[in-house]
Amino acid sequence: MHRSLLHALALSAALLLAAPSHALNGGSPTNAFGHLGTVGSNGLDGILIAPNWVLTAAHVAHSGSTFQSAYGSAAIDAAYVAPGAAFPSHDIALLHLATPLDAALFPTLNATVIDFAAATAGAEATAVVAARSGQNSLAYTTLVDAFETAVDDDGARLTVWYIAVGPASNGNALLQGGDSGGSLFAGQADDSSGLLIGIASASDGQHSYFVQPGAYRAWLDSTMATSGQSAVWSASPVPEPAPALLWLGALPLLIARARRHRR
Repeated sequence: MHRSLLHALALSAALLLAAPSHALNGGSPTNAFGHLGTVGSNGLDGILIAPNWVLTAAHVAHSGSTFQSAYGSAAIDAAYVAPGAAFPSHDIALLHLATPLDAALFPTLNATVIDFAAATAGAEATAVVAARSGQNSLAYTTLVDAFETAVDDDGARLTVWYIAVGPASNGNALLQGGDSGGSLFAGQADDSSGLLIGIASASDGQHSYFVQPGAYRAWLDSTMATSGQSAVWSASPVPEPAPALLWLGALPLLIARARRHRR
């Protein structure tokens, strides 16, 4: 869906990058999501997706020299931004860690791109951001839209692959200063074992916007392959899924629902 929000998002991204880190607006403290951590001293976010790799927003990529999470701290020795990255276009990046941070399991990235034709308004999601205090913040929220282009005032289109959540006026989560690089999981996720569907990019004061890793799978895989590591991706959707399950693929959503029922 084409939107004329380029200027507003660019302004919000600048605020997110420059402002000190805050807890997610509408969020609750959590000690879970140990893979999510902070990049540099400004407290911007990233998520560990392999022993030596952190996924974050492109405009966060050069904001610090260390990554800190529940799995420890490591120096960042290289940053790779998606080709053509210039906010809000392709706002996704990989950070390579000089030493590995090992975890038993790593987050599963959604391999199915959620587009504006298949997005289900009102679908549940969990936004999570890190905090320099060491305690993360989460909020259950809902998807309201998905779109792959933004249109500036001159009519130029830039690919952004955003998912929008909110609106904040309905009590949904809203990104604040320092939340760039945070994560969005499918359903009401309990921890980082959920399905990762987005990386926090910007807020326009009403909605929050997350870029989709699945839209950049080829680039992510080829970049990580230089170190012999790879991300964990979800299985492709089963043939002819029910319409309500189309946007995430049947299997991951069924797993998420089953987990919620056991709570």
